[in-house]
Amino acid sequence: MALRERIFGVIVPVPGNLSRLADRVRRPYDPNFRLIGPHVTVLPPRPLPLSRKQVLEAVRRVAERTSPFPLTLGRVETFRPVKPVVFVGFRRGTGDLERLHRRLSRAPLCAAEPFPYVPHLTLAQELDDDRLREALALSRKVFASSTDLEPWLADSLMVVEQHTASRWITLDPLSLSLVPPKRNAPARRTRRP
Repeated sequence: MALRERIFGVIVPVPGNLSRLADRVRRPYDPNFRLIGPHVTVLPPRPLPLSRKQVLEAVRRVAERTSPFPLTLGRVETFRPVKPVVFVGFRRGTGDLERLHRRLSRAPLCAAEPFPYVPHLTLAQELDDDRLREALALSRKVFASSTDLEPWLADSLMVVEQHTASRWITLDPLSLSLVPPKRNAPARRTRRP
C-alpha cells in the first residue's frame, strides 16, 4: 500500500532575540505568523510519499555528516518583482546553507522546486505594492537599529510537517554533529645524534 503524500520541510531555528525582532515585522505583514515561527528554510516544503519516520531518518543522516556553522545576517531585501516577499539575507553562512540544501534535496527528499534556493529569513510575504513598501521600510528600520544581532551557530535542523492547511507541526531538533577530523601534525625529520 502506497503512503499518501504529506508535506514536509526542513528549517534551521533562529535564536530567541532574533525571533522576537523578526516577529515585529512578521506580525502585521506575514500571513504565516501564527502558523510557524521565524526560521531559515533549508528544504522548502514539498509533498513526499514518505512516513514521518522515513523523513526524519533521511534528515538525520545528513545532519550527522554536517558540522555546525556560523550564520551572520546581511541586508534586508525583497524578491520583487518575482514574489512580493521581504527578507533578511546572510553575510556569512550562505555557502553552508546552499550545500546543506543540495545534500537534503537528494533522494528520498528530492522534489521540484519552483524557485532557485536563496538562503534567507522571511519577514513579510503575499503583499500588495503599498504593503510591501511599508514592510520593507519597517524591516530596514527594525534591523538597522538592532544592536543585539550577533552571529549565531546553526547547530540543528528541524523537520516541519503540514498537519492541516492552517497548522504545521515542528518535530524534535536533529543536531548537526560532524566533528571535523583532527589534522595530523606534519611528520618531523629527526636527526640521529
